[in-house]
Amino acid sequence: MAEVKEIPIETQTSAENETTDGENGSEKTLVTRMREVAESALDTIKSEVKKEIEERISTVEETATNVTSEAKKEVEVIIQRVRDQFEVEREELLREEIEKEVAAAVEKVHEEYKGERDLLLRTAAEAENTKKRLQADYQRQLKFANEGILEGMVPVLDSLEAAIKSVNEQAETSEASAEFTSFNEGVQLVYKQLLDALKIHGLSPIEAVGEVFDPNQHEALLITPSDDIPEGKVIEEFRRGYMLHTRVLRASQVVVSQGPPEDDETKTADDTDETTATEEE
Repeated sequence: MAEVKEIPIETQTSAENETTDGENGSEKTLVTRMREVAESALDTIKSEVKKEIEERISTVEETATNVTSEAKKEVEVIIQRVRDQFEVEREELLREEIEKEVAAAVEKVHEEYKGERDLLLRTAAEAENTKKRLQADYQRQLKFANEGILEGMVPVLDSLEAAIKSVNEQAETSEASAEFTSFNEGVQLVYKQLLDALKIHGLSPIEAVGEVFDPNQHEALLITPSDDIPEGKVIEEFRRGYMLHTRVLRASQVVVSQGPPEDDETKTADDTDETTATEEE
Protein backbone atom coordinates (compact mmCIF):
# COMPACT_ATOMS: atom_id res chain seq x y z
CA MET A 1 0.00 0.00 0.00
CA ALA A 2 1.33 3.48 -0.91
CA GLU A 3 2.52 5.60 1.96
CA VAL A 4 0.28 8.58 2.70
CA LYS A 5 2.30 11.69 3.05
CA GLU A 6 1.08 14.42 5.32
CA ILE A 7 0.94 17.81 3.60
CA PRO A 8 0.95 20.80 5.94
CA ILE A 9 -1.80 23.33 5.26
CA GLU A 10 -1.51 26.75 6.78
CA THR A 11 -4.78 28.03 8.27
CA GLN A 12 -5.63 31.09 10.36
CA THR A 13 -7.78 31.17 13.47
CA SER A 14 -11.09 32.90 13.70
CA ALA A 15 -9.54 35.59 15.80
CA GLU A 16 -6.98 36.30 13.30
CA ASN A 17 -9.66 36.28 10.61
CA GLU A 18 -11.83 38.62 12.59
CA THR A 19 -8.89 40.90 13.29
CA THR A 20 -7.91 40.86 9.68
CA ASP A 21 -11.48 41.44 8.67
CA GLY A 22 -11.61 44.23 11.05
CA GLU A 23 -8.43 45.68 9.83
CA ASN A 24 -9.23 45.34 6.18
CA GLY A 25 -12.59 46.62 6.81
CA SER A 26 -14.36 43.39 5.92
CA GLU A 27 -12.92 43.56 2.43
CA LYS A 28 -13.28 39.87 2.02
CA THR A 29 -15.89 37.60 3.21
CA LEU A 30 -15.17 34.36 5.04
CA VAL A 31 -16.23 32.24 2.12
CA THR A 32 -13.86 33.94 -0.19
CA ARG A 33 -11.02 33.49 2.25
CA MET A 34 -11.78 29.84 2.72
CA ARG A 35 -11.86 29.37 -1.02
CA GLU A 36 -8.47 30.94 -1.31
CA VAL A 37 -7.11 28.81 1.48
CA ALA A 38 -8.56 25.69 -0.16
CA GLU A 39 -7.11 26.62 -3.53
CA SER A 40 -3.73 27.29 -1.95
CA ALA A 41 -3.86 23.96 -0.13
CA LEU A 42 -4.93 22.23 -3.34
CA ASP A 43 -2.06 23.76 -5.25
CA THR A 44 0.33 22.67 -2.55
CA ILE A 45 -1.10 19.10 -2.65
CA LYS A 46 -0.88 19.01 -6.40
CA SER A 47 2.69 20.23 -6.26
CA GLU A 48 3.63 17.63 -3.66
CA VAL A 49 1.79 14.82 -5.45
CA LYS A 50 3.34 15.78 -8.74
CA LYS A 51 6.76 15.84 -7.16
CA GLU A 52 6.20 12.43 -5.50
CA ILE A 53 4.84 11.00 -8.74
CA GLU A 54 7.83 12.30 -10.65
CA GLU A 55 10.18 10.78 -8.08
CA ARG A 56 8.41 7.40 -8.27
CA ILE A 57 8.22 7.53 -12.06
CA SER A 58 11.94 8.35 -12.20
CA THR A 59 12.68 5.31 -10.01
CA VAL A 60 10.43 3.09 -12.06
CA GLU A 61 11.92 4.37 -15.31
CA GLU A 62 15.42 3.78 -14.01
CA THR A 63 14.45 0.24 -12.92
CA ALA A 64 12.69 -0.36 -16.22
CA THR A 65 15.73 0.92 -18.07
CA ASN A 66 17.99 -1.46 -16.19
CA VAL A 67 15.57 -4.34 -16.66
CA THR A 68 15.18 -3.51 -20.35
CA SER A 69 18.95 -3.34 -20.81
CA GLU A 70 19.46 -6.72 -19.14
CA ALA A 71 16.52 -8.23 -21.00
CA LYS A 72 17.86 -6.78 -24.22
CA LYS A 73 21.25 -8.33 -23.57
CA GLU A 74 19.65 -11.70 -22.78
CA VAL A 75 17.52 -11.43 -25.90
CA GLU A 76 20.59 -10.55 -27.97
CA VAL A 77 22.45 -13.51 -26.48
CA ILE A 78 19.53 -15.80 -27.26
CA ILE A 79 19.26 -14.38 -30.76
CA GLN A 80 22.99 -14.83 -31.31
CA ARG A 81 22.78 -18.40 -30.01
CA VAL A 82 19.85 -19.14 -32.28
CA ARG A 83 21.66 -17.51 -35.17
CA ASP A 84 24.81 -19.55 -34.49
CA GLN A 85 22.76 -22.75 -34.21
CA PHE A 86 20.97 -21.86 -37.41
CA GLU A 87 24.27 -21.22 -39.18
CA VAL A 88 25.65 -24.53 -37.93
CA GLU A 89 22.55 -26.43 -39.03
CA ARG A 90 22.51 -24.51 -42.29
CA GLU A 91 26.16 -25.41 -42.94
CA GLU A 92 25.43 -29.06 -42.11
CA LEU A 93 22.43 -29.08 -44.42
CA LEU A 94 24.46 -27.39 -47.16
CA ARG A 95 27.29 -29.86 -46.62
CA GLU A 96 24.87 -32.80 -46.84
CA GLU A 97 23.25 -31.37 -49.97
CA ILE A 98 26.67 -30.76 -51.53
CA GLU A 99 27.80 -34.28 -50.63
CA LYS A 100 24.60 -35.70 -52.13
CA GLU A 101 25.02 -33.63 -55.29
CA VAL A 102 28.70 -34.61 -55.56
CA ALA A 103 27.83 -38.30 -55.02
CA ALA A 104 25.07 -38.07 -57.62
CA ALA A 105 27.41 -36.32 -60.05
CA VAL A 106 30.13 -38.91 -59.45
CA GLU A 107 27.62 -41.75 -59.95
CA LYS A 108 26.34 -40.11 -63.12
CA VAL A 109 29.87 -39.63 -64.45
CA HIS A 110 30.70 -43.24 -63.49
CA GLU A 111 27.63 -44.54 -65.31
CA GLU A 112 28.46 -42.42 -68.34
CA TYR A 113 32.04 -43.68 -68.20
CA LYS A 114 30.83 -47.28 -68.00
CA GLY A 115 28.46 -46.69 -70.90
CA GLU A 116 31.18 -45.04 -73.00
CA ARG A 117 33.64 -47.78 -72.04
CA ASP A 118 31.19 -50.53 -72.96
CA LEU A 119 30.43 -48.74 -76.22
CA LEU A 120 34.14 -48.41 -76.99
CA LEU A 121 34.73 -52.06 -76.10
CA ARG A 122 31.84 -53.16 -78.30
CA THR A 123 33.05 -50.90 -81.09
CA ALA A 124 36.59 -52.27 -80.73
CA ALA A 125 35.28 -55.85 -80.67
CA GLU A 126 33.12 -55.19 -83.73
CA ALA A 127 36.07 -53.57 -85.48
CA GLU A 128 38.28 -56.54 -84.58
CA ASN A 129 35.63 -59.00 -85.76
CA THR A 130 35.18 -57.01 -88.97
CA LYS A 131 38.93 -56.98 -89.46
CA LYS A 132 39.16 -60.74 -88.91
CA ARG A 133 36.18 -61.33 -91.18
CA LEU A 134 37.68 -59.16 -93.90
CA GLN A 135 41.01 -60.90 -93.52
CA ALA A 136 39.29 -64.29 -93.67
CA ASP A 137 37.31 -63.20 -96.73
CA TYR A 138 40.47 -61.87 -98.34
CA GLN A 139 42.36 -65.07 -97.61
CA ARG A 140 39.45 -67.16 -98.85
CA GLN A 141 39.15 -65.08 -102.00
CA LEU A 142 42.90 -65.25 -102.46
CA LYS A 143 42.85 -68.97 -101.76
CA PHE A 144 40.09 -69.66 -104.27
CA ALA A 145 40.89 -66.87 -106.72
CA ASN A 146 42.16 -69.40 -109.26
CA GLU A 147 39.11 -71.65 -108.90
CA GLY A 148 37.83 -70.82 -112.39
CA ILE A 149 41.22 -71.48 -113.98
CA LEU A 150 41.70 -74.79 -112.16
CA GLU A 151 38.13 -75.81 -112.93
CA GLY A 152 38.96 -75.25 -116.60
CA MET A 153 42.12 -77.38 -116.27
CA VAL A 154 40.23 -80.40 -114.92
CA PRO A 155 38.91 -81.47 -118.37
CA VAL A 156 42.49 -81.29 -119.65
CA LEU A 157 43.50 -83.73 -116.93
CA ASP A 158 40.54 -85.95 -117.90
CA SER A 159 41.69 -85.94 -121.53
CA LEU A 160 45.27 -86.82 -120.56
CA GLU A 161 44.03 -89.61 -118.30
CA ALA A 162 41.84 -90.99 -121.11
CA ALA A 163 44.75 -90.80 -123.54
CA ILE A 164 47.08 -92.59 -121.11
CA LYS A 165 44.44 -95.26 -120.45
CA SER A 166 43.86 -95.79 -124.18
CA VAL A 167 47.60 -96.01 -124.90
CA ASN A 168 48.05 -98.51 -122.06
CA GLU A 169 45.22 -100.68 -123.39
CA GLN A 170 46.66 -100.55 -126.90
CA ALA A 171 50.13 -101.40 -125.63
CA GLU A 172 48.72 -104.47 -123.87
CA THR A 173 46.87 -105.78 -126.95
CA SER A 174 49.60 -105.26 -129.56
CA GLU A 175 53.31 -105.04 -129.81
CA ALA A 176 54.23 -101.40 -129.29
CA SER A 177 57.19 -99.85 -131.00
CA ALA A 178 59.90 -97.98 -129.16
CA GLU A 179 58.55 -94.66 -130.45
CA PHE A 180 55.05 -95.46 -129.15
CA THR A 181 56.41 -96.48 -125.80
CA SER A 182 58.48 -93.31 -125.65
CA PHE A 183 55.43 -91.24 -126.59
CA ASN A 184 53.37 -92.95 -123.88
CA GLU A 185 56.02 -92.20 -121.30
CA GLY A 186 56.17 -88.60 -122.46
CA VAL A 187 52.38 -88.19 -122.11
CA GLN A 188 52.48 -89.66 -118.61
CA LEU A 189 55.33 -87.32 -117.70
CA VAL A 190 53.40 -84.30 -118.96
CA TYR A 191 50.33 -85.43 -117.00
CA LYS A 192 52.39 -85.81 -113.83
CA GLN A 193 54.07 -82.42 -114.27
CA LEU A 194 50.74 -80.73 -114.91
CA LEU A 195 49.16 -82.40 -111.88
CA ASP A 196 52.13 -81.42 -109.69
CA ALA A 197 51.89 -77.83 -110.91
CA LEU A 198 48.18 -77.72 -110.11
CA LYS A 199 48.78 -79.23 -106.68
CA ILE A 200 50.94 -76.23 -105.84
CA HIS A 201 47.83 -74.06 -106.34
CA GLY A 202 45.66 -76.28 -104.12
CA LEU A 203 44.25 -78.81 -106.57
CA SER A 204 44.36 -82.44 -105.45
CA PRO A 205 42.57 -85.61 -106.69
CA ILE A 206 39.97 -87.26 -104.49
CA GLU A 207 40.75 -90.80 -103.42
CA ALA A 208 37.80 -93.01 -104.29
CA VAL A 209 38.52 -96.70 -105.04
CA GLY A 210 38.60 -98.73 -101.81
CA GLU A 211 37.42 -95.80 -99.70
CA VAL A 212 34.17 -95.56 -97.78
CA PHE A 213 31.51 -93.79 -99.76
CA ASP A 214 31.30 -90.12 -98.80
CA PRO A 215 28.30 -88.26 -100.24
CA ASN A 216 30.17 -84.97 -99.83
CA GLN A 217 32.98 -86.10 -102.16
CA HIS A 218 31.51 -89.00 -104.12
CA GLU A 219 28.62 -89.23 -106.56
CA ALA A 220 27.19 -92.77 -106.71
CA LEU A 221 26.22 -93.71 -110.26
CA LEU A 222 25.61 -97.37 -109.47
CA ILE A 223 25.26 -99.68 -106.46
CA THR A 224 26.20 -103.30 -107.14
CA PRO A 225 26.78 -106.44 -105.06
CA SER A 226 30.37 -107.54 -104.48
CA ASP A 227 31.91 -110.54 -102.81
CA ASP A 228 35.29 -108.89 -102.32
CA ILE A 229 34.42 -105.29 -101.42
CA PRO A 230 32.52 -104.65 -98.17
CA GLU A 231 29.24 -102.82 -98.22
CA GLY A 232 29.49 -99.04 -98.50
CA LYS A 233 32.91 -98.95 -100.13
CA VAL A 234 33.75 -97.69 -103.62
CA ILE A 235 34.38 -100.42 -106.20
CA GLU A 236 35.14 -98.41 -109.31
CA GLU A 237 35.71 -94.80 -110.34
CA PHE A 238 34.15 -93.55 -113.59
CA ARG A 239 35.43 -90.00 -113.34
CA ARG A 240 38.07 -88.66 -111.01
CA GLY A 241 37.05 -85.92 -108.59
CA TYR A 242 39.19 -83.02 -107.39
CA MET A 243 39.48 -80.86 -104.26
CA LEU A 244 40.53 -77.21 -104.23
CA HIS A 245 42.08 -76.86 -100.80
CA THR A 246 39.11 -77.79 -98.53
CA ARG A 247 36.39 -77.28 -101.12
CA VAL A 248 35.10 -79.98 -103.47
CA LEU A 249 35.76 -78.69 -106.97
CA ARG A 250 34.20 -81.73 -108.60
CA ALA A 251 32.81 -84.89 -107.00
CA SER A 252 34.02 -88.31 -108.08
CA GLN A 253 31.57 -90.46 -110.04
CA VAL A 254 31.80 -93.94 -108.55
CA VAL A 255 30.24 -97.41 -108.21
CA VAL A 256 29.45 -98.41 -104.63
CA SER A 257 29.46 -101.93 -103.22
CA GLN A 258 26.24 -103.35 -101.85
CA GLY A 259 28.06 -106.19 -100.12
CA PRO A 260 27.87 -109.95 -100.83
CA PRO A 261 24.75 -111.06 -102.75
CA GLU A 262 22.10 -113.03 -100.88
CA ASP A 263 22.20 -116.85 -101.41
CA ASP A 264 19.19 -118.49 -103.02
CA GLU A 265 18.85 -121.00 -100.14
CA THR A 266 18.89 -118.23 -97.59
CA LYS A 267 16.37 -116.28 -99.61
CA THR A 268 14.14 -119.39 -99.95
CA ALA A 269 14.35 -120.08 -96.21
CA ASP A 270 13.44 -116.49 -95.45
CA ASP A 271 10.48 -116.68 -97.82
CA THR A 272 9.33 -119.96 -96.18
CA ASP A 273 9.56 -118.45 -92.71
CA GLU A 274 7.55 -115.45 -93.81
CA THR A 275 4.90 -117.68 -95.42
CA THR A 276 4.63 -119.82 -92.26
CA ALA A 277 4.32 -116.81 -90.07
CA THR A 278 1.57 -115.45 -92.33
CA GLU A 279 -0.37 -118.76 -92.22
CA GLU A 280 -0.10 -118.95 -88.46
CA GLU A 281 -1.51 -115.46 -88.15
